[in-house]
Amino acid sequence: MMDVMIIRDLDVAKMFFDDTRRRILHLLKMGEHSATELARFLGISLQAVSYHLKLLEKHGLIEVSKTVKKRNLVEKYYRASAKIYVISCTLAESRFFGSHVKDIASLAIETFGLKCRAEKFSELLRAYFKLRSKALEDVLAWRKRSIERGLGPALEFLTMMRMVSYPEFDLLVSEFSKIVGGDGNGFEKAA
Repeated sequence: MMDVMIIRDLDVAKMFFDDTRRRILHLLKMGEHSATELARFLGISLQAVSYHLKLLEKHGLIEVSKTVKKRNLVEKYYRASAKIYVISCTLAESRFFGSHVKDIASLAIETFGLKCRAEKFSELLRAYFKLRSKALEDVLAWRKRSIERGLGPALEFLTMMRMVSYPEFDLLVSEFSKIVGGDGNGFEKAA
């Protein structure tokens, strides 16, 4: 298993836009599992899990770790191909990514009571995702050895600190303040 896989291919990045595939990847980053085990953990059919496993394997996100023969059947066990997956900042410009960000922006506006246009908030979200991905790639380039489990909070902190050092981050914060109101009045209070 490699430490980090930076996703630069849009077709591979699309695999992360499905909740079931993300959940499967999460489980396989924690350890190896068969399709049967994954179906039981996720509470979905074996056929559905097998479908998602084929897609993830085809795109190189998972790999077969072992095969076990049980009576007349051979059961494959899978594991994640990397400890960390990073979608490259270059993909934030794609039309596919943009359409998903628009959906997220609309839902966020409704959920958090933001008083702004969906197009503008979507534009800011795309800029944020691009900066965050760039910062994460920078931080990962600094590592001197393999990434251990449990470093998630430190990795997130380092990524945030790197991101706020970019001049573009100040512009992003400024634009966000403009669309929601600098005094916080862009947020509605929860009922």
